[in-house]
Amino acid sequence: AKTPSANRITLLRDADGDGRAEVREIFLQGLNSPFGMALVGDRFYVANTDAVLEFDYAQGQTQLAGAGRPLTELPAGPRNHHWTKSLIASPDGSRLYATVGSNSNVAEYGMAAEQGRAAIWEIDRATGTKRLFASGLRNPNGMAWMPAAGGSGAPVLWTVANERDELGSDLVPDYLTSVRDGGFYGWPYSW
Repeated sequence: AKTPSANRITLLRDADGDGRAEVREIFLQGLNSPFGMALVGDRFYVANTDAVLEFDYAQGQTQLAGAGRPLTELPAGPRNHHWTKSLIASPDGSRLYATVGSNSNVAEYGMAAEQGRAAIWEIDRATGTKRLFASGLRNPNGMAWMPAAGGSGAPVLWTVANERDELGSDLVPDYLTSVRDGGFYGWPYSW
């Protein structure tokens, strides 16, 4: 980003239901470019640009304090090209999924700079252990679960991926895709 992050999450509350926030206060501060958030029971998770943090949370709470518990690190570093990290919980709440965009446009800094990036990571909430769930997604941002077709089977994870830049107007810059466990989606070799 061109401007420094405020490194906080701001709570906006529409107390009277008119569509305008009457309350604006700091919900959590001292973060590192936070982007993704997920609430699972009495735990609030934040995806900073470099890690997922866990906080205790009580319903209706308007402010969190403390540094939180580091759950797991995420790929970042000094050249953190796509710094946003989306976050979603599995339907049963046992796992978290975090997006990590590529560190370049077309791997112009080499594949070593892309280690663990252009991917979605699956994180065990109990242990913080993570594994690559899917790769080859240049800059996945935003995720949602969709029930399996016909209502039977496991829900399917979907994401929107931002594709390569600077290729002119003949390439759709974003696409929506279902995400399979172990799937490879082409980046940086194809789209």
